Amino acid sequence: MLGAMTAPTELELIARLALAVVLGAVLGLERETRHKTAGLRTHTLVALGAALFTIAGAFAVVGVQNDPSRIAAQVVTGIGFIGAGAMIRSGVTITGITTAATLWMAAAFGVAAGMGLYLVSVASGAMALIVVLAFGPLKPYVLSPRSRRRLDISHLGGHDTLDTLISEVGDSGGRLSMIETADEGDIRRTSVVVWGIAVPRLDNLLLQLADRPDVIEISPPPPTG
Repeated sequence: MLGAMTAPTELELIARLALAVVLGAVLGLERETRHKTAGLRTHTLVALGAALFTIAGAFAVVGVQNDPSRIAAQVVTGIGFIGAGAMIRSGVTITGITTAATLWMAAAFGVAAGMGLYLVSVASGAMALIVVLAFGPLKPYVLSPRSRRRLDISHLGGHDTLDTLISEVGDSGGRLSMIETADEGDIRRTSVVVWGIAVPRLDNLLLQLADRPDVIEISPPPPTG
């Protein structure tokens, strides 16, 4: 345990805080450039606060009650509230999950730096930066192609056509945006943009939708080959 070791000097403790600030700022700057809900200041303060809590728990308390692991556990619990605040739900879509994860990592940087794990802190910071910068562009190469398709659907009103589409898209892990409807007598024309579903799954979904008796036309039509 850290309590059994020789206590570091105040300058070394300040250096640990500074390392936490740098690592948190690196992730925060990446989020800031993408205009996310939590950016440079938030990530930096989370990392600094986690490091300070860890240092206080490890070196400010003496005796049998000295247990820095308890402080680290409370940091992990507390960061969940901030991470939840970074996530936004809109219909079937939830955004901000990556930002919540980077906040969680910023807290981990702070705990590791506060405990004096310098090399581990720097290495994990480099790994986290690689993940947030490189893994996003790699997704199209390792996953099935994802859709972004505008659809114009002509259907009879009062048959839950749109509700069915929303439910099916949500169950497939996608989302809808720019939903516009206009009634022309008994015919309702709905325009939507479908995001995030694997293209084969979307084509199959649209074929099933086109087979409904209340659906008159889907433009562009789903492929039948």
